[in-house]
Amino acid sequence: MRRILTAVIVISLILTSVPVFAAQGRKGASDRALERASDEAIFHRVGDWFATIGKSEEEKEAIIAERKAKRAAKRVQKELEKQERKAGKEAEKAEKKMKEKIKGFGENS
Repeated sequence: MRRILTAVIVISLILTSVPVFAAQGRKGASDRALERASDEAIFHRVGDWFATIGKSEEEKEAIIAERKAKRAAKRVQKELEKQERKAGKEAEKAEKKMKEKIKGFGENS
């Protein structure tokens, strides 16, 4: 009986402390990774290496330049999509605010 009671107390202490650690305002691993990500990331270099095995120097340079350009284009496209989503959310908030003001104005008359 003591072991069960001790286990229940320990588990309850662990479960109650989890939200405290999560709410400390730290960035997640993916946010940190995005901040530090670059074209020279290991997975890009490995992929480039596999793509250029057995090629001449000119071919290697051309392949790597093409792959870098594709990565840059994709990064720009993602940034534009992110800005569009943000602008859409702001527009929805502004529209909602205006509707509330109009509704409040009609009630006061």
